[in-house]
Amino acid sequence: MQKSNLFLLVLIFLLSGCASNSELNKRADNHDKAGDYYESIGQPQVAEQERRMAQEDRDDSLKVDAILVEIFKPKKDK
Repeated sequence: MQKSNLFLLVLIFLLSGCASNSELNKRADNHDKAGDYYESIGQPQVAEQERRMAQEDRDDSLKVDAILVEIFKPKKDK
């Protein structure tokens, strides 16, 4: 019974379109780069907002659902 519940939970995560760990880390990196750019052009408030979004993405990437999606998501050939 517990295995079927776990399987159902994983299936729900996969079908719900959760972002994977690596996707969230890529988003965080992009927010960091944007923060550096905004800092360089003299917009520290926007830079701080971008860095906050980067930290939120990194925090989300450590959640169980993102890790499960990373493990069970079918790999696409690029």
